[in-house]
Amino acid sequence: MASARTAGDPWLNGLPPHVPTDGRVLPSVCLLPGDPGRVDMATDSLDDFELIGNRREYRLGVGARNGQPVAVCSTGIGGPSTEIAIVELSRLGVSTFIRVGGMGAIPAEVRPGTITNVERALRDGGTARFYADGDEPIPAHPEVLAALNAAATRTGDSLTPITVLSCDSYYVGEGRSLPGLEAAAARRLEQVDALGADAMDMECETVFAVARALGRRYGAVLATHGNRTTDEWLEDYEDVQRRMLDLACDAAASLSAESLRAAF
Repeated sequence: MASARTAGDPWLNGLPPHVPTDGRVLPSVCLLPGDPGRVDMATDSLDDFELIGNRREYRLGVGARNGQPVAVCSTGIGGPSTEIAIVELSRLGVSTFIRVGGMGAIPAEVRPGTITNVERALRDGGTARFYADGDEPIPAHPEVLAALNAAATRTGDSLTPITVLSCDSYYVGEGRSLPGLEAAAARRLEQVDALGADAMDMECETVFAVARALGRRYGAVLATHGNRTTDEWLEDYEDVQRRMLDLACDAAASLSAESLRAAF
C-alpha cells in the first residue's frame, strides 16, 4: 500500500483521489447515475442504504436489494468524469457497471417517459478513444442486457431497445441551436440521423468502452426526457427516473447474486 502519492498513481493508503470512499471493498455491481441527486432517489429501491461520501461530482452509497449488495455512485456529466468513476470503482471491487440516466430520443415513437435498454453505443466521444480504437459500435455486455430485460418483466415495466450516440457536447453537439450557430446545429442533427442513432447522451460510450477494456460487465438503462423529432420535453421526470432506478436495482441484485455464485 502506497505511503505517498505519485504522479503516475495518485492513490494513497488504498484511497482514490476522486471517488469518496473509506477504502472498503465495494459491492460487485454499481449503478452509475450522472446526477448526484439520483443517488438519493435510489434509496427508495434499496434497503439499509449508507451514504459513504461526497467529493466533487461523485456521491457514493451502498445498500441492498433482495439481500444482495448494490453500490450507487454518480459520475457527473460527460466522458472524463465517467472514466474516473469507472477506473476507481473498478479498483475498489466493482465488476459490473450499469449506467442509469436520461437521454433525448430521435424517433417520434420513443416518447418522453419511455424507459430504454441500450443495446449498443455509437462512437463519437473523446475519452472512449483511449480505451477502444476504431469506429465500430460497442455492444452492451449480453449478461447485463439480459438482466435488465428480465428485471423489467419482474417489475412490470417494459424496455425499448435503442442505439445511443454519446458525444462531448450538450448544446451544438446534440443539435441545439444557439445564436449564430443555427446552421452548425442543423448539420449536426442530420449527422446523427444518418448514423442511425435512436438517442443521444453523454456517458454511455465511455461506460461501455472503459468497462470493456478493464474486463468488466456493463450496460445502460435510460429514461427518455425529450424527443428531438417532436420537440417534446418531459418537465417533471422524477416518476420515470424512480421507475428506472427500481428496475436497475432489481437487475443489479440478480447480477450480484450471479457474481457470488460464480465465486464458489
